[in-house]
Amino acid sequence: MKRLLALAALLLSIQWQNAHAEMQQYGRYEVYYSLFATDFLRPEIARAYGLVRANDRALLNIAVRRTEPTGGSVPIKAVVEGTRSDLVHKRELQFQEIVEEGAIYYLVEFPFRNEETHYLELRIHP
Repeated sequence: MKRLLALAALLLSIQWQNAHAEMQQYGRYEVYYSLFATDFLRPEIARAYGLVRANDRALLNIAVRRTEPTGGSVPIKAVVEGTRSDLVHKRELQFQEIVEEGAIYYLVEFPFRNEETHYLELRIHP
């Protein structure tokens, strides 16, 4: 049975100037996440992944790594699910899996206005 990792009711207010990654440790698993406006992306990167660059679109990036007994960590595939909500609506997040050499990550973009507060609830199954 896969172990469930949860980042429940993760309250996110976005400061659009910088993309900043955070990490949470869950046993042998490291969950990295960052949230930023899509206009932070270089145009060629946005184009390559079919993302819309705009200051009113947020991009949530999730990566999961497993720590190894040798002290390092390796990227692993995961099932990443979640919802985003505000005071009125609750919507499912549809993540896109990206696999590159030495990296696996999950992306989702959604509309966002800086004066809004969104709550993200994530369920991650390594």
